[in-house]
Amino acid sequence: MPVYNGEKYLPLTLDSVINQTIGIENLEIIIADDCSTDNTAKIIQEYKERINSDTGKETIKSISLEENKGGAFGPRNLALNYVNGEYLMFIDSDDTYPKDACEILLNKIEEYGCDIAFGRYLRHYPEENFIRKSYTPYIDTLDEPYLSYLDDLVKGSNFKGIVGSLWKNIFSKFFYGSSIDMNKFNSKESDNSHPKELDKNYKNNKEIFIRNIKDENKEEIAILKILPSFWTKIYRSELISKNNINFPECVSAEDLNFLLEAYFKSENGILFLNDKIVYNYFMRLEVVDKSVTKNINFRLVYDSIKAYRLSSELCDNFNIKNKDLFLNPYLLNWISLWLSRKNTKEENKIFLEEFDKLDKTKKYGLKYKLILKTTKLLLKIKS
Repeated sequence: MPVYNGEKYLPLTLDSVINQTIGIENLEIIIADDCSTDNTAKIIQEYKERINSDTGKETIKSISLEENKGGAFGPRNLALNYVNGEYLMFIDSDDTYPKDACEILLNKIEEYGCDIAFGRYLRHYPEENFIRKSYTPYIDTLDEPYLSYLDDLVKGSNFKGIVGSLWKNIFSKFFYGSSIDMNKFNSKESDNSHPKELDKNYKNNKEIFIRNIKDENKEEIAILKILPSFWTKIYRSELISKNNINFPECVSAEDLNFLLEAYFKSENGILFLNDKIVYNYFMRLEVVDKSVTKNINFRLVYDSIKAYRLSSELCDNFNIKNKDLFLNPYLLNWISLWLSRKNTKEENKIFLEEFDKLDKTKKYGLKYKLILKTTKLLLKIKS
């Protein structure tokens, strides 16, 4: 858990971890404080003393960075050096886990023997009093009341008016396609790499098991359409440590790089739980509570496109030809981000330089090429 000036919501977050149904005795909580200036350190110390006393061991560990990194990548990378558990999960200091999140994910990663298992999340808007569910490229199998929520990418997007209508009815289908029914692929024969009792392939759209994402089977590579949401996942710690996977020094989209590298270096498969909510992600609107990723400044805009370029290069290193599945929406999002602030000509020149580097990576897909060229043209005009 990375934290910076998190006094307002940190207790709520810690309580959601401590009260997991899996039992606090089975958890190790590592908190990395990025030089907070409020009461964060005091809160951490109070929880450490109480919980460690109750468990009789160092259940909560705290680490303090020597200087503020300006982004969660710093504390997360530092905390990775202190992991002792067989499995690893992440949580942000103003979000929460549903009470059974750890138990669900642990049971499934052990059941399948895979490297990564993950579920879905709810995006909470507390000030506006509504909730959205995370997007799935597969037939939605969430039970009520979740089916009544709009998803966070298509029907629940923030686009309004004509633009919103075009996005929901035309462009979203153009980029995301129709929902996939995995039951249509249940004729695949099982093999010894997966327990036969689980091999009702994809379990009625509820459990999608991907043996090797680098095979790029179109039904399975579709998970790249899902936002990174790396905190909805449990990872085999050895996958991260042995491959030295960490977060690039970017304040935005650093999670995308981390997740892609973990996906591509996985040897034991990836499991997506299409019917389980395992995380509560909060979109807090008060100015004082906005994180660095919600304040649109030059570094955020620049680091976003830099991170997308690094992701593109990573895909090229693993010869992934379907990188446009996730890069197309991100590039569209970057255009929206770029247009939302007044950029100077000098800043636009810097953005253009980064796009030139991106343009030199391998380009697959007509849509990807079109977005790339159009954005470069807009930047040239603006610079």
